[in-house]
Amino acid sequence: MLRCIKYCAMGLIVTGLLLSASVSPSFAAVEAVQTYEVSEWSNVIYYMATLSGIYGQKYGYGDITVKINAVDEYKLYVNGTERGTGSAETIYENVNVDSKYINIAVEVTNTGKGNGNGLIVDIQAGSDQLGTSIKVRESLLIDGVLTEVPISWWTFDADTKETLGFGDDWYIFDEGLLKQVSKTKLMRHVFEGKVIFDITGFFSKPVTGYLQTDADIGYVNSEGDKGIGLRRLEGENIAFGKPSEYAQLTDGDLSNGFNYMSRDLGDTKYVDLKRLYKVNKMTVYTGGDKPTEYEKFSLRGYAVEISLDQFRWEEVGVIHDIGVPDKDGIVNEGGLDNYSIEFPPEWARYVRYKATELRVDNPKIGEIMAFGLGHSLEGFYESDWIDFGSADKIKNFKEVQWEGNVPDGTQITIQTMTKNGSDGFSSGWSEPSSTGQKGSVIESFMITSPEPATHIKYKINISTQDPNQSPVLEKIAILYSSDNQPVTYADGYITPNRVPMGVDTTFVYSVAYNLAAGQNIGSLGISVPGPAVLSSVYSSDLGANIAGATATMSDDLENLVVTFASLLTDTNSAVDDTLHVSFVSKLFKSNHTFEGYLYGVKGGVSNDNAGGIKVWESSSISNSVIASTISKNILNNVKAVPKVFSPNGDNKNDVAVIEFSLAKVETVVKINIYNTAGKLITTICDDFLKAEDYSLPYPAPVSAALQNLPGYWDGKDEDGDLVTPGIYIYQIIAKADEGDVVEGGTVVVAY
Repeated sequence: MLRCIKYCAMGLIVTGLLLSASVSPSFAAVEAVQTYEVSEWSNVIYYMATLSGIYGQKYGYGDITVKINAVDEYKLYVNGTERGTGSAETIYENVNVDSKYINIAVEVTNTGKGNGNGLIVDIQAGSDQLGTSIKVRESLLIDGVLTEVPISWWTFDADTKETLGFGDDWYIFDEGLLKQVSKTKLMRHVFEGKVIFDITGFFSKPVTGYLQTDADIGYVNSEGDKGIGLRRLEGENIAFGKPSEYAQLTDGDLSNGFNYMSRDLGDTKYVDLKRLYKVNKMTVYTGGDKPTEYEKFSLRGYAVEISLDQFRWEEVGVIHDIGVPDKDGIVNEGGLDNYSIEFPPEWARYVRYKATELRVDNPKIGEIMAFGLGHSLEGFYESDWIDFGSADKIKNFKEVQWEGNVPDGTQITIQTMTKNGSDGFSSGWSEPSSTGQKGSVIESFMITSPEPATHIKYKINISTQDPNQSPVLEKIAILYSSDNQPVTYADGYITPNRVPMGVDTTFVYSVAYNLAAGQNIGSLGISVPGPAVLSSVYSSDLGANIAGATATMSDDLENLVVTFASLLTDTNSAVDDTLHVSFVSKLFKSNHTFEGYLYGVKGGVSNDNAGGIKVWESSSISNSVIASTISKNILNNVKAVPKVFSPNGDNKNDVAVIEFSLAKVETVVKINIYNTAGKLITTICDDFLKAEDYSLPYPAPVSAALQNLPGYWDGKDEDGDLVTPGIYIYQIIAKADEGDVVEGGTVVVAY
C-alpha cells in the first residue's frame, strides 16, 4: 500500500498536470535523486583494566613485560602512557610502571578481516602473571591474609566513549572513575572469549581473549563476513540483567546479593534466560565486599541444574570443596569468592544452582553467571542522525537499498525515523521492512517516514533461530532528494476519529502546509480504508472549494488520489494554508490510519522523481480513526455485480465481481465457483485479506484496478477456457476462530 501511495500518483500528475501547467519541452525530466551509502560501521572498541597480584601488593612493580594481540589492530597504553601499536603478536619488555597496580588501556580496531573480535593481554610482573581472565574479582592469600585483587576489565564502543565524556585522554583512569555508577552503567564487564588466530607458544597459558560485549551486534561475525552481524556469546555472562528468583543475583553488583537467613542445604536459586541458549558453564560469586568474610559466607559445594520449562530439571555438573587451599596455601581459580562449573553444552532456558555443601555461617550469594555458545539470537544497530552534509535543507527520502547474507532461519529488518531541524521533533520508527529472500540478498524498500525532513536515521534489526549462524548486513544506501521539494512543511489529520463499522461515512482529511516561492501542489494521495468517492476539496488559501479537482482510486483500491486541474500555489505567503478533502468511505476494521502524500511539479519533474512527500501527523488531531461499533458478521454485503454478464470480449459486461465486505478480522478468504451440478469450476481467490470493503468503487475503476479485486471473475474455468452459458454458484469462505464463515449466491453467464 505505501509503495503505491508514494508513487502511484506520479503517472496521473505527468499525464494531466504537466499539460495544464504548460511546461516547455526544453525542461527535460532529470532525476536529481542522490545516494548515501554505508558499507563500514563504527569498529573501534575500548578496553580498560586495573591489574595487580601477590608480588605487586607486597613489593610493588617495576619493569614488566607485556604480550599482546588483538583483532585486528590495537593501540596499547600502560599507566597512562602509550606503549605501542600493532596488528600482530607483540612483546613489550622493560615497561616501567613503578606501582602496585598496572593500569592497562587498549584501543582495538576491527578492520573486517574475519578474525573474530577482541584482544589477548598477558603481563609478566615479578613472579605474577596477570592479564586475560574470566573473573570480575579475585581474592588471594597474601602473607596469610585473604585479600581482594582487582582484575576487572571494562569495554565500551566509540559512541559510549563520547557519552561517558571521555576525550582523547580516555586511557588515563583510576578505580574511582570506574566505580562511578553513572559511568559503569554505560560500560560492560568483559568476559572470556575467543579470537581466531594461531598464537600457539606466544602466551604462557591457554589462549582466551575478550569479546566485544557492548552491543548485541558485532562489526564482523566469526564466519568472516564483513558487515553487521550478531555477536558470538562465548565467554559472556548471558544471565546479566535477566529475571531471577532474586533480582540482585543478576544485577552485576557482587556486593548486592542474597543473604540466607538459615543454613538451607539443597536450596536452589534460578535465572530465567528468557529464551533458549546452548549453555555450558555457571559461575557463582560469594556476596559482600570484604575478602576476610568470604570464607564464612561462601558455598563449599554446589550443583548446576538446567531446565526447558522450569518443571523438569536436569543436573549437569557439581563441585565439592570450594576454596580449599592447595599445599602452598594458595586458593586458585577464584576459590572462596567464586567458582565455576563447566559441563557439556545443553539447551536450556532456566539455570539454577543447588547448595550441596555449606560452611559454618549462612551463605551469601552475590551473583549468578551463566555462559553459552553460539550467536546472540537478536540484536540491533541504530545509526546517528544523518543530514547528508546539509543540516538545514529539507529533503524527500525515496528508498533504502541494502545487501547482505540471510541464511535460512535468520532475518534482517530495517526501520527509519525522520526529524525536522537539528533540535526539531522526530517521528517514531517506521514499520520494519524485511525480505523473503534467503542467501545472498539485494533488497530495497520505499521510505515511509514523514517528510519533508532534514535528518534521517536507520535501525537494523538482526535475528536468528539458530545460534550457530548469523545474518550479515554488508551495505546500506539511502536514496533522497534535497531539491525541488513541493512544500516547506505539511501535517495532516482526519475527522471524525470514531465511526460505526461498515457504515458509509463522510471523512475530511485536512493538510496544513506552507509553500515557499516556486513550490506547488499538484496532487494528494490518501490511504483509505476501502473504495472512496470524493465529495469536495476546500482551500483556505482560496477561501473556496477547488474547481476541477478529480479523484481516482489507485490500482490496489487502497488509495484515493486527488488531482488538481491547476497547480496550487501560495496567494498569501503571510499565513499557512490548509486543504480539507471530503470523501465517503467505510471502515471495516477496528482502526485505520489515513496517511497523505503530496506531489508537486517543477521543471517537468514530479518531486524530483523521489516519490510523494509523506505528510506528518498533526500534533493536535490524530490521523487515525477507530470503530465505535463492531459488525455482527464477518462477511457482509455479499453479491455479484453484475448479476448477469457476457464474457464475449465486446468490452460490455465482460466480467463480474463477487463483492463482499470482510469485517473485524484479517484472515484467509477463498472464493469458489461451482456449476449447478456442484462441480468446482474454478477458485478465483485463496488469499490472506485485510478487513476491508471489496466492492466496486464508483465511478468504476480502470481494468487494472478491477482485476485486483479478490472477487474478479472473467468467466473462465481452471484451464483458462470460457465456461458455457448458464447459472453458476459462488461460495465465499472466510477462516475464523469459531470456524469457517460461508456465504454464497448465483451469477449468470450469458452470450
